[in-house]
Amino acid sequence: MIQAGRQKQIMELLHLKHFLTISEIAESIYVSEATARRDIGKLAEQGLVKPVYGGVVLSEYRNEVVPISLRDKENSAKKEQIAMKAAELIHDNDTVIFDASSTVRRICRHITERRNLTIITNNLRVCQELKDSDITVYCTGGALMTRRECFLGHYAEEFIRGIKADAVFFSSQGISSNGDITDTSEEEIALRKVMLASSKNKFFLCDSSKIGKEYSFKLCAREDLTQIISDIDDLTL
Repeated sequence: MIQAGRQKQIMELLHLKHFLTISEIAESIYVSEATARRDIGKLAEQGLVKPVYGGVVLSEYRNEVVPISLRDKENSAKKEQIAMKAAELIHDNDTVIFDASSTVRRICRHITERRNLTIITNNLRVCQELKDSDITVYCTGGALMTRRECFLGHYAEEFIRGIKADAVFFSSQGISSNGDITDTSEEEIALRKVMLASSKNKFFLCDSSKIGKEYSFKLCAREDLTQIISDIDDLTL
């Protein structure tokens, strides 16, 4: 199949599903993943599609949230490194808020030996990972976002407002060159703002792929944070 025909097929598929992984595209149009990536690159140059975590979306749907199962695979080694650093800042007797990000979820495996630890989270995976531990886990409740595997909305926000936490560990899709922390999800930003307001210490988990990125909704500025935890030791913006 010639390139123009393949690209037309990709666009037709995206109009149906909005988001596709590289492997899904390759399988659907019977080409290698390398060929699919080249075609996506050409479509991106024309402004028709936007490469995102693990795949591609139509440009008009660039603010749609990519499933957490795909986000979790991106920069896996960096996320694990960051999670290990973050775990060192969690102590016995702490009350800690975890957001719904895939990087924060990785902290779970490194804190199971903490004593009298309480975790408050809207992250469904955190609840699942800690269910057999001695850690006390509270789930915010709220509206379940299936693709994101988390709870959001008014009821989740009201739950967090009733909490006084020692720390919050959170992530976001980008931090700009001037230190603004932003995301594409208005709902997640709204809940994270409440998490920040309810926490004494604020730890932002940020792998190097997010540095210099800026999105539609601002959460906070760098000066609002206690610390940025990154795979880069000397992070400067």
